[in-house]
Amino acid sequence: MALADVLTERALTLARDTFDDEPAVAELLGLAHGDREALDLAIEVCLARPVSLAIRQRAIELLANARYGERAPEASDS
Repeated sequence: MALADVLTERALTLARDTFDDEPAVAELLGLAHGDREALDLAIEVCLARPVSLAIRQRAIELLANARYGERAPEASDS
């Protein structure tokens, strides 16, 4: 299984089962071992997965946070 596939599966699981972003992002960073291309590809792969939109969005946010090193703004942030 390619690294991007591993990252995608783990991000989807974390999106569903984890409520705290920091440990989830840290885990994804550890799995990626600095491979930014794999994180980019995992984001693309998430787009095509047949899961709920909410889970897909959260998984992509976690992967993007790992890739770009910043948190997505909260809905209440302006």
